[in-house]
Amino acid sequence: MLDRWEGVLSRLEADPMQCARELDWVAKLALLQHYRDRDGLEWTDAKLALVDLQYHDVRPEKGLYHRLVSLGRIERLLDDAEVERAALVPPADTRAYFRGRCLAQYAEHVAAASWDSVIFDLPGRDALQRVPTLEPLRGTQAHVGDLLDRCRTAEELVTALTGS
Repeated sequence: MLDRWEGVLSRLEADPMQCARELDWVAKLALLQHYRDRDGLEWTDAKLALVDLQYHDVRPEKGLYHRLVSLGRIERLLDDAEVERAALVPPADTRAYFRGRCLAQYAEHVAAASWDSVIFDLPGRDALQRVPTLEPLRGTQAHVGDLLDRCRTAEELVTALTGS
């Protein structure tokens, strides 16, 4: 992986367009530039704004990213099954484990989740309850797995973490 990353950085330094098969933003830029060249468009043209939006359409039959993948113009590191698994099973060795388990176990009480916190909306509490997740290595399965296994409800979890 480090060799791959070094190769990407070297190509970015030499000419970012060399990374159009590997980096999403470069692939989109190349596509937009293709439309500009083909149709003589300015960057401010509304057609390019539509291409920009259509590139990110998550529907496989509509999104331009998906079209580029099907044409072999985007190199994927993971197949669809691996992506689906990653969406459902968080890695056990980072704070994503805590966030993922909270979303799986207490979804109806999670008001928001981000890189740096999980926010709970608990019945009977006037304010939202924020659980910070600032440290990447806190919140791992080894760190909080037993706690999450013990806490049947979001309220039990928040009480265990905050003492209130």
